[in-house]
Amino acid sequence: MTSIVNKSLFHRSALLLPALLTVLGMASSCNSKSDPDEEQIAVTISTTAVKDFSLKANANILANLDSVFFSIDLNRGVIFNADSLPKGTDITRMVPVITFTTTMSKADIVVSEPDGTTIKTVNYLETTTDSIDFTKNVALNVTAYDGETNYTYRIKVNVHEQVPDSMMWDREAVAKLAARLSSPRLQRSVEFKDKVYSLVKENDGSLTLATSSDLYKGVWSKKETTLPFTPDLRSFTATTTALYILDEGGTLYTSTDAENWTSTGEQWVSVIGAYMDSLLGIRSDNGLMHCHYPASASIADAPVAADFPVSGRSDFHTVETKWATEPYGFFVGGTLADGSLSSATWAFDGSVWTTIDNLAAPAVTGASVVKYVAWRNTGSLFHQIEFETWMLIGGKLADGSMNRHIYLSPDNGVTWKETDSLMDMPDYLPGLYSADAIVQEKPLNASLTDYWTDLPARKPGRWLTRSYTLDGYEITWDCPYIYLIGGITADGSLSDTIWRGVLTRLEFTPLI
Repeated sequence: MTSIVNKSLFHRSALLLPALLTVLGMASSCNSKSDPDEEQIAVTISTTAVKDFSLKANANILANLDSVFFSIDLNRGVIFNADSLPKGTDITRMVPVITFTTTMSKADIVVSEPDGTTIKTVNYLETTTDSIDFTKNVALNVTAYDGETNYTYRIKVNVHEQVPDSMMWDREAVAKLAARLSSPRLQRSVEFKDKVYSLVKENDGSLTLATSSDLYKGVWSKKETTLPFTPDLRSFTATTTALYILDEGGTLYTSTDAENWTSTGEQWVSVIGAYMDSLLGIRSDNGLMHCHYPASASIADAPVAADFPVSGRSDFHTVETKWATEPYGFFVGGTLADGSLSSATWAFDGSVWTTIDNLAAPAVTGASVVKYVAWRNTGSLFHQIEFETWMLIGGKLADGSMNRHIYLSPDNGVTWKETDSLMDMPDYLPGLYSADAIVQEKPLNASLTDYWTDLPARKPGRWLTRSYTLDGYEITWDCPYIYLIGGITADGSLSDTIWRGVLTRLEFTPLI
């Protein structure tokens, strides 16, 4: 039988310790060939184990301070809160509350400087109310009832160095558009079959076709391309099976590689987006009409409502719900035929177009919408749950200014709510509309071999549900990054930039 001492990490719970000690005893007794050192470790842990660690309530420091969740790693002698305290929490005068599995003959809390100089020693068995400065190095030296067996725990109270629910747009991750020449005039980027395809109109009028399978690395395959027509570049769109684009006269073309294009014979005014394998758009036929390609008996053409945006719509996204047999797609905002802006969320269920919002986004044109993730409270400061959401970024407002706020919709466009100012676009990122927003996941990893250094940047909320894989102490998870590609600035010029953004907490090591 193999000893489990080398993986003895357990959370603060009175129910876990008796079971652990039983297993430790079994590990030693049934393994006649076990290493004597492992047996000694098992005995040491069983007689010097910390059963429970918490902090005394102090509303002047933090509400619900006594409910902060601490983990106890018996093998490596580390006591820590994986769910870090909010940024700025004062941890210089905190009172620990410690209980042990058995009677101890000695328990000293030693506070020292990084160079090892002792600042303060507290005999915890005699004095349980002394405050401790957890910005220093703190150790708990425990001696068992026999007066000989001793063990040392490091105690770390982790505090956020960043605000988890802030949106971070990394200036160091800024990249140029996938152009061959400087100062490109226009661009459009879409995802198609696990790649990003970007068409760029250069400053000399030529076209560049660029592809990338990894925006995080910023590696593009670029080459000049020639189309047998003059494209309406912003109409470039992908379905699950093909790429589409309009020419300047409204003829719809299709391709599977963005190089070889074939006319469909369709004449459209604009492209709305992809609904599964079909492309939705608007044509002019005794008034504006909804249309689609390829032809499908299940999707009927219908007149376009007067309050339906004719341009400036966000990208069209398709979602599936348990309340409908067919998926529906939606977009947000846009410009109406009379030049006014829309705040509505328009949805298409395969047969009918309708507005679905009951708490609308602001009236905006050229907004970017992506599927993302966020967290909400469950009634306690330290209990939060993850949920999927749609995020609206950027766009131009009715007064001509740029939208600097981010709006979230947890219900597929029905309700939109402005986020906290921590998620606002930073001053160094220019206001943009008609930017292409693409989310790609990047595998991140961390080592859990030393919780002292790897876990300071954690968020209260043990119900964090991000998936991860664990190989020993090596943990890997997928972090979704938002890439804002191009876009038009306030002065009407193309932004020659790709910005990478992320909700800060998504880069934190997942809780295990």
